[in-house]
Amino acid sequence: MDSRARAGHTTWSVVIAAALCLGAVSCGGNPAPAANPLHVTSCTVQGRSARCGTLAVAENRLTGHGRRIEISFVIIPATGRHRAPDPVVYFAGGPGGSAIGDIPAELPRLAGLNQDRDLVFIDQRGTGGSGLLGCSALPGTLAGPALVRRGVRSCLDSLRGHADLRFYTSATAAGDVAQVLTALGYGRVDLFGGSYGATAAQVFQQLFPGRVRTMTLLSGTLLSVPLFERFPQASQQALDRVLARCASDPRCHGHFPHLAAEWARLRASVAGRPVTLPARQSPTGAALRLDSAGLADAVHQLLMMSASSAAYLPLLIHTLATARSKRAAVAMIVRRLMAAGLVSSGRDAVISYPIRCAEPWARLRPGQIQGTGSYSYPHWERQARWWRYVCTLIPAPGPAARYGTQQPSAVPVLMINGTADPQDPPVNMSGARDIWPNGRLLIAPGQAHGIDSGPWQQCEAGIVRAFVEHASTKRLDAGCLSGVALPAFPVRW
Repeated sequence: MDSRARAGHTTWSVVIAAALCLGAVSCGGNPAPAANPLHVTSCTVQGRSARCGTLAVAENRLTGHGRRIEISFVIIPATGRHRAPDPVVYFAGGPGGSAIGDIPAELPRLAGLNQDRDLVFIDQRGTGGSGLLGCSALPGTLAGPALVRRGVRSCLDSLRGHADLRFYTSATAAGDVAQVLTALGYGRVDLFGGSYGATAAQVFQQLFPGRVRTMTLLSGTLLSVPLFERFPQASQQALDRVLARCASDPRCHGHFPHLAAEWARLRASVAGRPVTLPARQSPTGAALRLDSAGLADAVHQLLMMSASSAAYLPLLIHTLATARSKRAAVAMIVRRLMAAGLVSSGRDAVISYPIRCAEPWARLRPGQIQGTGSYSYPHWERQARWWRYVCTLIPAPGPAARYGTQQPSAVPVLMINGTADPQDPPVNMSGARDIWPNGRLLIAPGQAHGIDSGPWQQCEAGIVRAFVEHASTKRLDAGCLSGVALPAFPVRW
């Protein structure tokens, strides 16, 4: 679930958020009325001939009247001679990710499926080319509730006349996807989603069960599980795995023999004396602050991205804990991470607000958070109080936001979750067989929320292709999952 903790100002944590792919394409609920125009043109995507287009849909899918939204999509036709009628429909992470923007990163991963099937990328309403909604970042603490309130009101005022947040939920977006697929002449489809994309795919399957041939969920969580309330516990377990692996690795342990003590010292240090870099000294050009919340968010992000990024944690902890000048150490680390292609963002995905405030899987309630002993527990308790306040200011979605209790389905479902995922560990899929008797959960040892390219990506892609081709989890050869070597620990920057 690529649903990250809100940052109210530019903290060090947002610097290591994964860069969103933009500019990938060069190209010109209840169904809404059939008169809505469909526009499709030829275009070029990653050097390949494709079709790009838009479909105008009703913002209010309950009535079908009022403002229209242009939903953007890209179709990458099957490359083989024998094209199957069921396309693969990709759901982006977030909430707030752009499916079209993900094409450069996802096309290699989906290349095997593309041989016999079209790939369909549809930007969710309020994202990418489908009426992107953006507001300046809100203050991240409740130390000044009036500032938060003014920020939310300013955001809502800026959207007035352009968007009504009551209609920007996973369920309404699923209705858009169904309408686009119908307009394009597709019947049953194969759903593919990771992180929040796995959530959005489940919502689509729940609302349009007859349209789903197969469903692939990567690093996902069941709709019935309060994902964010489990973050501290899952993140602590992921961190413990990394530190334990370092301790058992002769090279890592040799360079960082006192890592546990250094981690404790670092946490105490930033709690007592936060590190602040003014904008003029910051590699990002914006002020950076490393306090307890910033450290917790930064560690979580590294754990989340991939096993390779998580492998940097022993080096990062040691560097910050032993540095004579933590300010200089922070600046150096940020520069190194930026050189690796990681960037910061000062804007929120606005559609995350109605989704986070209205949908049961996204609830975050003070006093209900698991993992009281986690390094990030205090941070998430503060986040829970923040969200509780902000959600009183966000317009409440109506019936269009509801998708009901998850119902059993015979659809074949493939789930892959990594044991070192700090957000969506395998336990979050417990009970999946009660819902999908034809489903199968595969465990990826040592893998994080995101995946590394190379052998791991090839292993996953082969499993997913075999599953979609046969529409069955039976006789899937998943042996390669345990054969992928985990990345080595870097010991210097």
